[in-house]
Amino acid sequence: MTAPVRKYNPAFLTDAELVASYCVRTSELTSIVEALRESTGASNIHQIVIGPRGSGKTSLLLRVAAEIRGEESLSHRLLPIVFAEENYCVATVGEFWLECLHRVADQVPSIEGAPDLRRMVEELRTIQDDMVLADRCLGAIQDVADSAAKRLVLIVENLNMMFRDMPDANTAAWRLRHTLQTDPRIVLLASATSRFDQIDHPDRALYDLFRTLQLRPLNTEECATLWGAVSGQCRELGTVRSLEILTGGSPRLLAIVARFGGGLSFQDLMAQLLDLVDDHTEYFKSHLESLPAQERRVYLALAELWKPASTREIAEQARLDTSKCSAQLKRLVERGAVIVAGGSARRKLHYLAERLYNIYYLLRRGHGPDRLLEALVRFMASYYSLRELKDVGVRLVADISNASAEVTPLYQGTLTKLLALPELGEHRAELLAKAGEDLVKRVAPSDLVAGQAEEALTTYEVGRLRGTPTPELKRGLGLALLGKAYVELELRRFGQAIETSTQAIHACHGQALEEGLLNAHCIRALACLRDGTGESMYEGDVQAMLELLSQLDSIPSLVIEVLIVASIKLGAATVRDWILTSPAADQLLPLATALDQELGLETSVAQEVDEVAQDIRREFSELREAIE
Repeated sequence: MTAPVRKYNPAFLTDAELVASYCVRTSELTSIVEALRESTGASNIHQIVIGPRGSGKTSLLLRVAAEIRGEESLSHRLLPIVFAEENYCVATVGEFWLECLHRVADQVPSIEGAPDLRRMVEELRTIQDDMVLADRCLGAIQDVADSAAKRLVLIVENLNMMFRDMPDANTAAWRLRHTLQTDPRIVLLASATSRFDQIDHPDRALYDLFRTLQLRPLNTEECATLWGAVSGQCRELGTVRSLEILTGGSPRLLAIVARFGGGLSFQDLMAQLLDLVDDHTEYFKSHLESLPAQERRVYLALAELWKPASTREIAEQARLDTSKCSAQLKRLVERGAVIVAGGSARRKLHYLAERLYNIYYLLRRGHGPDRLLEALVRFMASYYSLRELKDVGVRLVADISNASAEVTPLYQGTLTKLLALPELGEHRAELLAKAGEDLVKRVAPSDLVAGQAEEALTTYEVGRLRGTPTPELKRGLGLALLGKAYVELELRRFGQAIETSTQAIHACHGQALEEGLLNAHCIRALACLRDGTGESMYEGDVQAMLELLSQLDSIPSLVIEVLIVASIKLGAATVRDWILTSPAADQLLPLATALDQELGLETSVAQEVDEVAQDIRREFSELREAIE
């Protein structure tokens, strides 16, 4: 049974639930707690956690509070005081200490002989002089600390937003700094959605006051851990990597997707992406509607562009003056709604922090799947599934460099394991007998597979001798030849694979077997390339393959494999030109982007596309190194 994970507010969890469900950001948790342990002298280590919306700041800070309350060595000298996630009523230092006293009154058990703090809060609310209000509230807070003989750890969210909204922020910050530096009874543990002037500029009051922790996006392994904790399901790292890219490694967004599609395959989940969007429309709309009108206009312009964009590009899209757009972008960055994603100091590029929101917008805008977004999802489904089902690097290196006797057992062992994949289950025999598209995507070479393909061919011959083959039998012939060609390719019988795949191409024509026909061209292309012969035939196969691909709703894994091999064997420029001049250019955008980058060309694509391209480039690099 998995621990509960609230949709947007982990503050609703009990300490026990929070501890049970907390599974990522553990190194940051340890780091913060260790700094609190060291706060024992005349001054404290004040800390600030920085990360965009949904990056896990609230969960981390609440987990720290639970750690303080639950560990005796901490709880006997520290007392966590947790502020609300939004502190809209704080506009002065006096109001800050009033809010703090309010939280103390709610969270600290009554101390014998101490005044009624709730009544005191109501009385102090009437004070108009901010200096007097600050002194009175701070004095009461200090008395609580003295009575409890503990240091108060003030856990304050969105510190950047609080100072942004103060009319005299720098004066207020200097007053707060004075207290934090001179009173060991007060420790501040804060969060911010982005870095801000008060902590970055040497002439500002909070400069060099905080120990800073920047929350980075979750990596693939952390995403897998969180997915398992939320959904109770395990995922292959290939699928997790694709989800990491779609969510930007955001814990909040990954949890949303995990709750929605915990039991679905990646392909099924992406097929139901519109349902996910619809299920969370309230969340996405509330996020958008919370923005002031001008900020919303700039935000939507950036969503429309769906790529890291300059201020000028965003201003043109939003039909705003560049200086006004720049001011709104700055506020959006402060909110954590937009991140700076590359560029230079003079020409910053911006991108939406919540990637799933961008997907939501692109889908809702056109009342259906966006063309490029849909193409990206299909490419990811094929590319990362390929990485799950077989170790492409081992296989291609073995094929390209004519594996030695020492390597061959490892290569064959890897492929043999694929045949035993649990996901095939009771369908294993059916898939092997069918020897069709599923075979091409999943099956490793073995005597069993070869036997099934030969059996299917024998069945065809028996049927042909009895009379005119039926349409079903003709389709069976195409699929059987396809399966046999694939087996021959895997067994490195390249000449036979070329001959059999040629027969399969002829057999599949006119049989409504477009994907089978495409895979037959892929097999012949790979066989020609690995055999080092028939390059003219190979180029014709690729052109046919790209033409057929544009007619399909999915991308067979062999297509990507063919193009990766070709890029290494024939050069990135050649394959890039083939892709860009084909009707399948949109479907293969991540691969084309990777090839552009390999050639040193500047690319301007959505960050999700760029991350898939980076994975492809890493694969290129690993294969080249292995070959050399």
